[in-house]
Amino acid sequence: MCNFTTGFKAPEMVKRRHVAVVSPRYRRHTGLCLVVPFSTVPPHEIEQHHYENQHGTYDFFDPAKSVWAKCDMLTCVCFERLDRLLLYGRYQAPMLRSKDLQAIQRCVSQALQAPGAHF
Repeated sequence: MCNFTTGFKAPEMVKRRHVAVVSPRYRRHTGLCLVVPFSTVPPHEIEQHHYENQHGTYDFFDPAKSVWAKCDMLTCVCFERLDRLLLYGRYQAPMLRSKDLQAIQRCVSQALQAPGAHF
């Protein structure tokens, strides 16, 4: 989870929401990471930089709604904004399946218009 409630202004992300951390591990020493936010609100127009997780795919997302990775909203945040999820009464740091993370990375590449980038 990422807390976007402070320091951001609409139409930027301005509330707590699920995110995928897409930074490589070597960036840990900086105290910063790159995140892609998720939203249950479908994009007005679905584009190549949007990725849909179907409802029921993960137990930490809304079971009744699809969840969209909004890869055009890639954001650099400090670790202090991040927290684990409260899932089944315990704080956990679940991971996305490899195929979903790779798809999100491809969508980030599309959002950055970096066709030569390979993840």
